Amino acid sequence: MYTIMVVDENENELVVAEKALEKDYQVTLMNNSKQALARLNKATIMPDLMILDIAMPGINGFDMIMRMKTNDKMKDIPVLFLSGDKENATELEAYRLGAVDFIRKPVVAQLLKKRVELQVNLLDTKKNMSAYNTQLQQNANAQAQNAYRLHYFIIGIITDLIASKDGYTGIHSVSVSRYMGILLKEMLLSGVNYGISSEDYELILLSAQLHDMGKIGVPDAVLQKTGKYTDEEFMQMKNHTVYAANAIQKYAYLLPGSKFITYAYQMARSHHERFDGKGYPDRLQGANIPILARILSVADVYDALVSKRSYKQPVTHEQAYNIITQGAGVQFDPQVVAAFQRVHTDIYEAHCQLTAQFS
Repeated sequence: MYTIMVVDENENELVVAEKALEKDYQVTLMNNSKQALARLNKATIMPDLMILDIAMPGINGFDMIMRMKTNDKMKDIPVLFLSGDKENATELEAYRLGAVDFIRKPVVAQLLKKRVELQVNLLDTKKNMSAYNTQLQQNANAQAQNAYRLHYFIIGIITDLIASKDGYTGIHSVSVSRYMGILLKEMLLSGVNYGISSEDYELILLSAQLHDMGKIGVPDAVLQKTGKYTDEEFMQMKNHTVYAANAIQKYAYLLPGSKFITYAYQMARSHHERFDGKGYPDRLQGANIPILARILSVADVYDALVSKRSYKQPVTHEQAYNIITQGAGVQFDPQVVAAFQRVHTDIYEAHCQLTAQFS
């Protein structure tokens, strides 16, 4: 049941209002505006509607609505004004101050009841719209969660398939995503982020785990080789960037406009490009390399340097730091290297944690 507070110094008008409304609403009668404000200030639940006389001693109706509109608790209470003033200027001032309706005195019970009913119908509509919007938001949140679950599902399958061919690559994908997360967060916080949206942070890190998915297409004899590659074998290994990009591009039409697909494509194809244009597969240079691929490149090389392979021993963190620092402007984007230098100790701590986790 809706609650209505009626504030009027005229006892007869209060009686008329009470009789007109008491069957359908919970009515509170107040004959003093100051006391009404005091009651509202103490209340934890506000009335759904206020019927307020204008001509009251002390705090008149206009003063009261102005005080209500500047109070966070009361500002949203709809106010229906009562007035014996016949001047149009009074009615216009009432609406200017935020009244939802204006009734002239003496009050006619049926008219008051109808005017209140109209306001209650509006309140019902607002509540229904609020509930509808809440439901829409809940549905949108559920859809977003399902989308993320689908992303995890795809990534889980692909990384498991890669790991079945090459155990190192599966661990590498997780490690590189972790290091990239540290780098990306630093760039977002520093403002040197090339327009990357912080809202896409988690999605980017998910996409990053697919950067080596093309290795599924590399022959096992090459992928699992322990010695140095021949030129032909190295060319086959380099093709993993193209295999991944082609597969993503082939099915991208199923999810038009998907950021996940866009980010996965950019990082899978371009993470071996070099800032000086001597990388592969497209020999892109500088800013022509997608920014996410430039960030991933540093994380990828760092993990390759500090990780043990069957054909090499890991270098120390300090050595990896020096190699990456020296590669600024040559192999790597100088801005990404600068971010790496600021957070390299965090990356080293993450490396130690991952090493302990996977050992």
